[in-house]
Amino acid sequence: MKLKPAIALGAAALLAASFGALAEPTDDAPYGKHLTSTEAVAQSRAGSFDVYIDAPTGFAFVHTPTGWTFTRKVQDDSPVLAELRARDSRELLTSAALSEQ
Repeated sequence: MKLKPAIALGAAALLAASFGALAEPTDDAPYGKHLTSTEAVAQSRAGSFDVYIDAPTGFAFVHTPTGWTFTRKVQDDSPVLAELRARDSRELLTSAALSEQ
């Protein structure tokens, strides 16, 4: 009867993998995109369920049918927030270097 726990574990792994695939939409997904620029936020359609995380504050918003809705504050030690803040820093340094030329 050791087969039942193995089957249950395999089924749980398949189920978790399928939910993981649903939670991470691709760039061509019709909804639920992770937006990283203010231009993309401006082009987002109401009800698209696109997600925007404001790097300086860590506030996360979702574009619901009624408009942008605050969902939560992302933890400061989150890898997603660290990556967003690093990208913003690189953009600031690039724009400062270009303005000096």
